[in-house]
Amino acid sequence: MGDYNPVVIRNIERVPNDIVESFRELSTPNVSDALERNRINGVMEGIRAMVQGAKMVGPAITVRYVPLSPAEQGTREDIGDYLFEIAQPGDVIVIDNGGVTTYTCWGDILTFTAIKLGIAGTVIDGVFRDYDNILKMKYPIFAKGTLPRTGKDRLQIDGINVPVKVGGILVRPGDMIIGDDTGVLRVPKERAHEVLKDAKEVEKAERMIIEAVKSGLTLREARQRYRYFQLQRAKS
Repeated sequence: MGDYNPVVIRNIERVPNDIVESFRELSTPNVSDALERNRINGVMEGIRAMVQGAKMVGPAITVRYVPLSPAEQGTREDIGDYLFEIAQPGDVIVIDNGGVTTYTCWGDILTFTAIKLGIAGTVIDGVFRDYDNILKMKYPIFAKGTLPRTGKDRLQIDGINVPVKVGGILVRPGDMIIGDDTGVLRVPKERAHEVLKDAKEVEKAERMIIEAVKSGLTLREARQRYRYFQLQRAKS
């Protein structure tokens, strides 16, 4: 076997807890509109909610897997070997498995461990297994799908808390991750405050539009009154 030296960074800068809690009150469409207003592409395409009604908000712990050569069989490590050392309650595990759909990198034992540690959820650019047990645990998990086949002897960790790509989006350790039944997205940690402010404006405008329509305005009139489309457009 060749040398095996994954990059493991144990300490990261996280988004402040008060900002995390404020994002918890918002939907992914509201935050997506705010991202567009700030010219930020943050929507992870092809990654969907696998446990309905299980919302997820928190800073990212990133994991990058790479395929293991058939000549080097024997999975050396997985994220479970590091969770107790690195993850904090409220973190989101974000896994870049290269979009692989022929074997898995997450299952019910990792889910049980994550719940024990207070992890907020998991995002996978790839697939996972033990879906029935994870459904029973109501754990927030977002992925491309499910598959029974193990990743043992097929993958290895290449880095933890390194930049990764999931659903076409670059995610860095500590970035805000938000997931609900509509989808999952990333907010750059250094832009979280301004994106939060704009997302709150969108959410408020939508509430006011619904109330205005209830009171008799047409949808066109209500949207114009509360500048709805301007709130969705990029700032000049």
